[in-house]
Amino acid sequence: MKELDLEKLILIAAGHSAFQLLWAGLELGLYDHLSAKPDVSLDEVAGALGLSRQPARILMTGLTALGVVKRSPQGHYRNAELIEARLVKGKPGYAAPILGWQAHIVYPGMQDFVASLKQNRNVGLDRFVGTEPTLYQRLTHDEPLQKIFQDAMSSLSKQANSFLPAAMDLSKYKLVVDTGGGDGTNAVAIANRYPTVRTCVFDSAPVCEYAQQNIQKAGMADRVFTWPGNFFHDPFPPETDCIVYSHILTIWSMDNNRILLKRSFDALPEGGAVVIFGMIGADNDSGPLSAALGSPYFLAIATGEGMLYSWKDYEAMLRDAGFKQTIRLDRGLPLDHGILIGVK
Repeated sequence: MKELDLEKLILIAAGHSAFQLLWAGLELGLYDHLSAKPDVSLDEVAGALGLSRQPARILMTGLTALGVVKRSPQGHYRNAELIEARLVKGKPGYAAPILGWQAHIVYPGMQDFVASLKQNRNVGLDRFVGTEPTLYQRLTHDEPLQKIFQDAMSSLSKQANSFLPAAMDLSKYKLVVDTGGGDGTNAVAIANRYPTVRTCVFDSAPVCEYAQQNIQKAGMADRVFTWPGNFFHDPFPPETDCIVYSHILTIWSMDNNRILLKRSFDALPEGGAVVIFGMIGADNDSGPLSAALGSPYFLAIATGEGMLYSWKDYEAMLRDAGFKQTIRLDRGLPLDHGILIGVK
């Protein structure tokens, strides 16, 4: 990683402003407008967004400096290529819901990061309605916020989880259980790629209701089902021979993950597998940036105990749970993702 320079330090120090500029462009429909009508003037942007000229100038100057939009010598604006691909509605890589999660959940809670570090608990959770110890439980009290969260996780799944079925062969398994499978995006993707495999979403009852709707819409109810319950206490579905943890083990402490992986080991037949998929940190705790910036959310808001663990952390957890063979698939996956397989 290159040496820290003043420009990068400024971006870190004013990161809150950088995000709000990016989010404002999305909320106001700027990126959709520039996609439909590129190379427009400041006055045209202001008119399209319903802004006075001065606020529009502040917005566009900030987004230009960040590289989010491009400004021609004639003063005309268009989206940067990455923005066109990721933040314009209807594009295959559309990832805007992830920013909604950041704006409405991560930003409010991260105000308490220092207190969370000092107290070693998720102090930021106190900003959300409820008395339960985790964000996921408290979201059940706020339906709009629950939808924002589920939409963001679905978007993240579409961005990353589509690579899981292609990156490893799941065809030899009879029942793949997506533990903490959310809205069913991942389970449906696996079933679509492997016609002989049944898949299951094992999650809380409210989330399973959400997943069931999506499974029905996808026309996959004959091979994809839900299993409401608490995977720390309730049994796995009968005939489970592959258990997937996609962006889930980051939520819990290593000790709790060992408990969960031991339950998984006990539930699997000989030759069965646990698959850990998500952003994975470097063994020397040097990054990557996605893992380093993602971990504070788990401490300050989500549960107060998780983080984006390293490869060697997960391998140690799997060994402690009883898995003798582990396989790393750590090349060619996007967004700093990796796959770690434990075989019973």
